[in-house]
Amino acid sequence: MGRARAVVRGRDHELTALRTALAYDGGRLIVLDGPAGIGRTTLLDAVGRLLTADGVRVLPLRLGTGPDGGGDTFALAALLRAVRERFEELQETGLAEALSAVAHLHDAGGQDSGGWTPSMVAALGSLFDTLGRQERVAVLADDVHAVAEPALVLSAARRSGCLVVATCEEGAERGAGLAELLTDADQMMTIGPLADDVAESLARRALGARLDEAVPTALRTALGPLLGNPGTVLGTLEELRGGGRLIAFRGRLCLSSPSEPVALPADHPLLRRAAALGDPAVRLMGTVAVLDGLDMDDLPLLAEILGAEPVDCGRLLDLLIEAGVLTADPAGRISCLCPALAATAAGRFGARQGIALHASIAERLLARQREQGGVDPAALADHIAHGGAAVALDDDMVGRLLDMSSAAEQEEPERAVLWYSAALRRLPPKGPEHAHVLCRLLVLVVRTGRYELLREVLTRYAEHGCAEKSLKEIRLAAVLVALHTGEPPAERAVRALLDAPFPGRGPTAFSEWWFGRRLAPGARQPVPPAAVRAGARAGRTDMLSAALCGDVDACERAWWSSGGTAPSPELDRLHQAASVADMADVARLVIGADYQVPVTGVLGAYHRVVRGYADADWAQAMSAVRELELSGTEDTLAHHAARLLAADICAARGEFAQANEWMAVAAPVRRFAVMRTWVRVGLAARTGDDGQAVRVALLAGPRLRRAGLGAGLSFLLSRAVRIAVLSDDHEGAAELLAEVELLPQEGRADERETLLLARGLVMRDLGHARAAIDMTRARGDLPALLESCLAVARFAEDPRPWLREAHTLATRCGASALLERVRVVTRERGVPAPRARGRRDALAVTEQRIIELIGEGLTNRQIALRLQLSEKTVENYLTRLFARTGYRSRVELAAASLSGRLTRPTV
Repeated sequence: MGRARAVVRGRDHELTALRTALAYDGGRLIVLDGPAGIGRTTLLDAVGRLLTADGVRVLPLRLGTGPDGGGDTFALAALLRAVRERFEELQETGLAEALSAVAHLHDAGGQDSGGWTPSMVAALGSLFDTLGRQERVAVLADDVHAVAEPALVLSAARRSGCLVVATCEEGAERGAGLAELLTDADQMMTIGPLADDVAESLARRALGARLDEAVPTALRTALGPLLGNPGTVLGTLEELRGGGRLIAFRGRLCLSSPSEPVALPADHPLLRRAAALGDPAVRLMGTVAVLDGLDMDDLPLLAEILGAEPVDCGRLLDLLIEAGVLTADPAGRISCLCPALAATAAGRFGARQGIALHASIAERLLARQREQGGVDPAALADHIAHGGAAVALDDDMVGRLLDMSSAAEQEEPERAVLWYSAALRRLPPKGPEHAHVLCRLLVLVVRTGRYELLREVLTRYAEHGCAEKSLKEIRLAAVLVALHTGEPPAERAVRALLDAPFPGRGPTAFSEWWFGRRLAPGARQPVPPAAVRAGARAGRTDMLSAALCGDVDACERAWWSSGGTAPSPELDRLHQAASVADMADVARLVIGADYQVPVTGVLGAYHRVVRGYADADWAQAMSAVRELELSGTEDTLAHHAARLLAADICAARGEFAQANEWMAVAAPVRRFAVMRTWVRVGLAARTGDDGQAVRVALLAGPRLRRAGLGAGLSFLLSRAVRIAVLSDDHEGAAELLAEVELLPQEGRADERETLLLARGLVMRDLGHARAAIDMTRARGDLPALLESCLAVARFAEDPRPWLREAHTLATRCGASALLERVRVVTRERGVPAPRARGRRDALAVTEQRIIELIGEGLTNRQIALRLQLSEKTVENYLTRLFARTGYRSRVELAAASLSGRLTRPTV
């Protein structure tokens, strides 16, 4: 019998395709095929609900379960159990006799006798004929691969006119009985993966709490092609929750330690498949994970290490690929299916075993190189680097490793930094080469973000010391590690380096500035070399040291000393980044393109807070704040600054209690006195007390200036001027302008911008205001741009473009308090209410999606669930669509969309 096979993706599409198949009148066998965890049972349950709603009598068979388990060879026990459970509601004449006949043959056994099968076929036919005498019957058989001979029961049901829908696990062993059933099927449907957005929505619903924005991203990265598998998504989330990696924090479920890999649960079907192939296959899978992939040319060497024959290893690799555990790219490189699978496999292997594996490979390659040559030098260097100190190298090999590192710096910095690190651990700490190699390592660490490589350097310094001329680099290494990881080093000698003031930087030590305390009180502080104490011509290292230690003035002096020119946008950006302690941006500006802003760690997370705030991507900014709070590190300057920005975001969103909570946990760090006041001013204005906001700024301005805390003062005064103008506080605005004019007249760009803005707003000079706003827009500070547009709208002859931009930005931020302010100004100016740009497109996208789901046969309620809207909202959308298009029914809308008569939105 011919059959159709369909591949359907997404549960809505699957149900739509099934509706068509289920409408067929008469006996029909449909098989739903899909991998473990894809949601076969859930889909089958949905089919049952649809059929029941249509008046079909549903008989569900759960195969491979119950007291018979896998011993139910013909699925007879499952059938008898299902009929007996529903016997009272079936109430068909002759049902008891037909059921007894099947039960008698099942209990009697005798399947091997020639007459048993024909007798059972006849008895089953009588049973299904009886069941379907008055109503249509559907048999829903879940996991038909769990029984040896499912065709006997299911084919009999179809012959009697029943609809049969069966599920089968993709990749399950298919014996003769299952093969017969699949051959006999009228239609095969392969259940495809969920769309990414559906999988993420599933994750949110399953946990019963709002997910932090970073969690779906982490799942997408870790699971790769398995993200569309519902069972995998739910199992991985439970694994994370059970392992303490998913933590409820301030109303969100957050992922702690995001730099650690997300792993599959140990009982995942792919891992069970690998285990079913035996211990050698599991070891081979773990080896591929540890090595981050395997080239087939390396198989003989790997087989030797594992104590196996290359042919056997090759066969196991084929089986693992066939099982879907491993994949092979077109070049023949073999790797794990996804990072989460690799994390579980490598975790079973163990970190020490992983290092030992690399060391073992390195030793064999070294021996082969000595005996016959022909070894790939880059592969050898990689295994030496990953093999740790256990790999013995002679001086000649260390020299070759250094030569390779130098040659690879430009084209392969990720490899070069590992090779330099491997070579450095084999050089005497006080030897002549150590200082040069350490300098090269520092450059590449900054370029690649591999700050963990510096920990070993610092440990060796604590144990063996260093040459006098290397002390400056050792101290910089300690600063880089402490900054990027947020964790003070464990060694007392290294902590003493961070406690010592940097030459020419005043009495404050890095540890006091970044951690707020001395790390090793009473420890002897190292004396820097005479050349450093004398203060030779400053270079980029001096600028970086000054900037990373929070000394903006020293950084500027180093800028001039190193040949910098003025005026310089780069120097302006450096001041701006330093004013909010965005040390990642400071380092990027000082070092240039060679600096890689870290993705994780304290510095990386705080940089995302600052950028998210400025870009009006406040959801991501708050996610990064939560990441910092759950990082498990000691509180740093970045933590306190992030809390202040979180307070300002919450205030603008109208979440005033949360804003005050964030303010309370941000320590009153002197360096952030201006920033804290800036947040207080904003919070007062958001709560409706503009007068208090202006008073706070007027009192704080002179006090902060006298205390020498001028960094960021221009931003505080700008905010206060905007608030005064918005509230028609002319006297306060004039006083604030006087404060602004005390700023250096030929100062930095932020001070020039503030002066232009203050004069423009207070004197109602649109030219000055526009020039200042252009500067704000150029530096990418969208929240400040929003506030300035709103202030200009108070007096501009045509306030509409200013209100439109303010409304767009407030909507983008989700700043409800500022949106309300936009509405107030709009009413006061007597102009039409603005609509944020892109809003019509956003609505059009939603409308188009609703029409698509109508075409797939979904009800309004199902559409609401799918789009996470209320049913009433869906009805309102449809009402507007009917009015705008002239169509009068859902069917007409869907038909018009399919024929192209409705214009699709642009996104």
